[in-house]
Amino acid sequence: MKKMLLIVLATVFAWAIAACSTGTGNHGENGVAGGNGNMSNIGKGEEQSNSNDKPGSPSGQQAGLGRPSTTEKKTVVFSTFFPSNYFKEAKKLYEAKHPNITIDLQYIDSDNAQLEENLEKFVKTTGTEMLSGKGPDLIEMDQLPSDSYVKKKMLANLGEIIDRDPDFKKDNYFTNILNGMQVNGGMYGLPVGFFIYGMIGNEDAITKSGVPFDDSNWNWAQFIATAKEMTKSMDKDHQYALGGSLPEYMTTQFVNERFATFINQEQGKASFESSSFTDLLKQVKVLFDEKVVGPEARFPLFRTVQINSPGDYIRELRQSEFLSGGNAYGSKLYSSPSTDQQHPGGSFRTYQTIGLNERSAVKPEAWDFLKFLLSEEMQAKQSGAGFPLNKAAYAKQAKGIVEKGSVESDQPIGPMKGKSFEITQQDIDDLDHFLIGAAYPLQFKPSQIDEIIAVETKAFFTGQKSAKDVAKLIQNRVTTYLNE
Repeated sequence: MKKMLLIVLATVFAWAIAACSTGTGNHGENGVAGGNGNMSNIGKGEEQSNSNDKPGSPSGQQAGLGRPSTTEKKTVVFSTFFPSNYFKEAKKLYEAKHPNITIDLQYIDSDNAQLEENLEKFVKTTGTEMLSGKGPDLIEMDQLPSDSYVKKKMLANLGEIIDRDPDFKKDNYFTNILNGMQVNGGMYGLPVGFFIYGMIGNEDAITKSGVPFDDSNWNWAQFIATAKEMTKSMDKDHQYALGGSLPEYMTTQFVNERFATFINQEQGKASFESSSFTDLLKQVKVLFDEKVVGPEARFPLFRTVQINSPGDYIRELRQSEFLSGGNAYGSKLYSSPSTDQQHPGGSFRTYQTIGLNERSAVKPEAWDFLKFLLSEEMQAKQSGAGFPLNKAAYAKQAKGIVEKGSVESDQPIGPMKGKSFEITQQDIDDLDHFLIGAAYPLQFKPSQIDEIIAVETKAFFTGQKSAKDVAKLIQNRVTTYLNE
């Protein structure tokens, strides 16, 4: 429960709408970031070479790091804020395979009363150690200011290491996630898992409206026109297309999804005094002025959603069928609108993202253990939050749940208590489309930049300042923050 607390807080703060343009992802053919095209390719890791699932094998040189030692005693310090059974199991199995290697797994035991205080101390202490040239060899970055670590060159560029390591087979992983994690040409962390985002829609009401639309490639202007057409004949409870947000938080979300457009992490530069940002502000204002989005919406046609697993996907789809008071309806997952139709793609958030200390004295061993964490052997054991990065492990997970044929509700009370939802291969095929299409990363938790944007944009949305004036204020404040 403690681990999920910050995830929930981050999700509430960051109102996830997957609208992206010039984000950090690299785009493959047809503008789809890292897409493989269909579900049959997701499990290809089972058929391809799994040499990367055998860390420490004598074959291959690792990006000039040298081979991990097979005889000399070595210790890899791995630091994470929250304790993790996954990391504990990986430590045990890896040390059994490599008796000369010790994984010194460090974490903070904390109750909820001390959580904030201990987290603040963890962030400060880790940053100080890293700046001094010390610190752990591997670091879980979820609770740390990764942008600052990248700017100060405290993390190794894993993208370069991957490109030079013949044992790491990119195709065994969700390459769209790997591509999306690139920061100004580099990659400074690898996640154990990831979440995806989209919009759950009231399929019954949408179908009844008779308004055609193509959510696979629509922009916000099309969404506004479509939503207004859909809702014009509906009752007052269904007048909004989206709900549950305020314009300043929606703006922070759009900035997050287009982060590289506004922030150069390596150079520590901001670019808010631009038409890209002022146009973004105006677009958000139109969404609220036209009453397409509204915080008071009772039953909006769409709601943003975070999907954590195949089972979570089914629960999100089916729960609307059990609403009381005659409000039950069938649901469907739709793609969120994009601000760049040339490069469509959904958003994702990584989980348990691990960085490698640039100054680590045991880089070959640390990298080898990181590969083990992402191996099919380990990822097949993953049962917590997030889809596994390893495609073969995900394929096994999906196959198992389809063979079981149903997903049980996880709600201890309420109308879904004790319910069981059917799952079919078609459900998984539909989900795979969203997994492959996820291209634009969201930050794991709110940052100081989010706070600056949320505070300063209120003046624009209330008519007190122009978009240009607000952009200038944000530019100055963010630049100061980046140079601290």
